[in-house]
Amino acid sequence: MHPTEVTPSGAEVTPSDAEVTPGAALYDGDTGILPLRVRQVLVRLLKGPYLDGGRDEKAWTTLLDHQDVLRSRLSELFLRLAVDHERKIAVLRPVDPELLGTASRATVLRQQRALSRVETILLLRLRLLLDRHSTAQTEPTVTLEELADVVAHYQPAEQQDALRDADTVNRAVAKLQARRLLIPTALDDVYLISNALPLALPFENIGDVTRHLEAVAAAGPVRDGGLAHDAGQLALEVDAAEDVDGSDDLEAPDLEGTGGDLGLIGGDVGLTGGDLGVAGGDVGGTGGDVGLTGGDLGDEEQEASL
Repeated sequence: MHPTEVTPSGAEVTPSDAEVTPGAALYDGDTGILPLRVRQVLVRLLKGPYLDGGRDEKAWTTLLDHQDVLRSRLSELFLRLAVDHERKIAVLRPVDPELLGTASRATVLRQQRALSRVETILLLRLRLLLDRHSTAQTEPTVTLEELADVVAHYQPAEQQDALRDADTVNRAVAKLQARRLLIPTALDDVYLISNALPLALPFENIGDVTRHLEAVAAAGPVRDGGLAHDAGQLALEVDAAEDVDGSDDLEAPDLEGTGGDLGLIGGDVGLTGGDLGVAGGDVGGTGGDVGLTGGDLGDEEQEASL
């Protein structure tokens, strides 16, 4: 007889033979019922920051074949499983404690850490670049120098400091690497933009990314290098023990008008020989290359510099 599960409504559900087939214990004292390969996928999801089916086809197939039981086990931990079939990416997101009638962090495995202004700008620009390369069917890579140019473009001239700004960019890149949103390549200071990045942002339309970036740019930097919440600050879920710079975690509000949770759970482009650019409105559309600096941001067909 199969073990039963209890849904939030109280109704008992018996997992099908296709989902769970109890077998021999995997170790002394093992009371689990999931096959080894399903447990391994569950651990992969919990370790985070995401599961990439493009890099592990077997794990992806196991996840798809056992989605129901995985979702059930994750629900016990107040976690939701988000699956992007097109990109072959699976991530976990925490349930809002307020939905449980409590604001206690005891129900959240990962706290949200507010991103700095620099991190926010880089994430938004990387999202636009990923879309551009997806349309052009080119490899979404970006160099450290290009990322530094992006940050410099949004930094007022009177506040620029070469050494300080380089350190800020390096720390921001390290954090994005830790969450595997930027993936190192065989080339020094060249990174691959992860296909999981869109799932880390709460924007359904690419045009919303451009508008949010404009709001961040218009707000400008503040003295401590951060950004006021109402000026467009983003957040990522992160384990405090795994934070790159050891900064404290903090709750960050959902972005107004976007809805949904933001971020990944866990541990958490430069074209060769060419210019790097995106269109300010309809990203990935036709048109010439756009430079890293100079130019205006636009919501329509107007081109925008990085």
